Amino acid sequence: MGDFGLKLVFLGVAGSVPARNHNTVSLLVENYLLDCGEGAVRVLQELRLIDKVDKVLITHAHADHFSGVVSLIWYFMLTGRNRELLIVGPKGIENATLIALKTFNTPLNRVKGWLEFQELDAGEKLGEIRAAEARHPIPSLAYRLDLDKSLCYTGDTSPSREIVELAKNCTLLVHDSTYPSGMEKEALNDGHSTARDAGRIARESNVKMLALVHLPYYRFPSEEFAKEYVQAAAQQFEGEVFVPKELKRYIL
Repeated sequence: MGDFGLKLVFLGVAGSVPARNHNTVSLLVENYLLDCGEGAVRVLQELRLIDKVDKVLITHAHADHFSGVVSLIWYFMLTGRNRELLIVGPKGIENATLIALKTFNTPLNRVKGWLEFQELDAGEKLGEIRAAEARHPIPSLAYRLDLDKSLCYTGDTSPSREIVELAKNCTLLVHDSTYPSGMEKEALNDGHSTARDAGRIARESNVKMLALVHLPYYRFPSEEFAKEYVQAAAQQFEGEVFVPKELKRYIL
């Protein structure tokens, strides 16, 4: 990774539920927040980066990717935000967000005027954002950002040609790696991927680097398993493979 270029911070890399030392997967890429699970808002404040957020790209409405959105909106409401916050997601994301806000008795009159929504279909573009279908049990999108450098984030997905095409020639592919290698069938049935799957997709996409996320830290007493994930992916992909360090600032 170089000294200048695209700036990103991984706020969490865990899958499904938070673990002792890990938040669920979320990353800030310049002013784009990709997924917003439990803990993301706290970390953004800790890093003094929360006011950079202008666009929130939600891959799907499972809690580990979406449950922090209410807190994010409340933070901006309470701090007097007056510039647009755009929430982007698959069909139904606006209704899901409004239901969550109403459930927690949010005064919606205080978010009107700056909270906006944009629902995308697979294959659709919105400025620097391109979406593709992610293969998961509920409506889900993967995203590509073409900025100074290019980044593709899969969210939760089983391996697919759609992801390969979306990530083609990207600088960095951030890929679901929920299951250990050898459990490809189980991963496929669950709408997820193994580290080996992620490595293969990285190779077929001709990306430069691969970041493994959505790891099941809650299943393991030690974090040594993550090294095995990296090794499995590296058997399929010759580029750089790593599990991101949370809160570390990366520059592509």
